[in-house]
Amino acid sequence: MAEFCLDCWNKLNGKNFTEKDYILSGELDLCEECGEWKPVIVRTRRCPALYTLRTWLRSKLRRK
Repeated sequence: MAEFCLDCWNKLNGKNFTEKDYILSGELDLCEECGEWKPVIVRTRRCPALYTLRTWLRSKLRRK
């Protein structure tokens, strides 16, 4: 499977996806498009809205 960083993936597809839309690798990997060591896309998030809600809840709970 090809491994692309988020920037190159957006450039190839003409889109503007964010980290909320995809799960990125925890370690640096070689992007096959730009040849730089960056986190690459592992898979699509099932529900980006759920990720946003979970992130918002965590930030509210940490403030207390």
